[in-house]
Amino acid sequence: MATYAVPLRRRETLLGALNVFVPTPPSGPGGPEDSDEPEDGTAQELLVAQALADAAAVGQQNHRVYSQYCTLSGQLQQALTSRVRIEQAKGMLAERWRVGADQAFLAMRRHARRRRLSLDGVAGAVVEGLADDAGLRREVAGPLDGPS
Repeated sequence: MATYAVPLRRRETLLGALNVFVPTPPSGPGGPEDSDEPEDGTAQELLVAQALADAAAVGQQNHRVYSQYCTLSGQLQQALTSRVRIEQAKGMLAERWRVGADQAFLAMRRHARRRRLSLDGVAGAVVEGLADDAGLRREVAGPLDGPS
């Protein structure tokens, strides 16, 4: 039996190694070392092993790129969903309190910061009707421009 360990590479990036096991029957009376056959068979087996490794490397890199794409897509979808929820809550508070959308947003942001909550969480509570309306409303009363 012969074993070839060939690199899994994609361009200059080393991704791993591929081990290929090849059964090599004895070709002469004492085995391959007694054979008059040139080493061309070994070179061809090595070329086939490297071709398999190259194909596996393409598949592995494609899988990595796909996984990164899925992660990014999920993050972008979450950001979009969060932004929609924040805009909806901002509009609800502006309407309810009869203030501008900017003031409603500042109130939510201050409320979230002071209580160490996520802005998306505060917006979700507003949309679901679970937010402390009085606590949020107090945030509008303070000066609206300046760090909080």
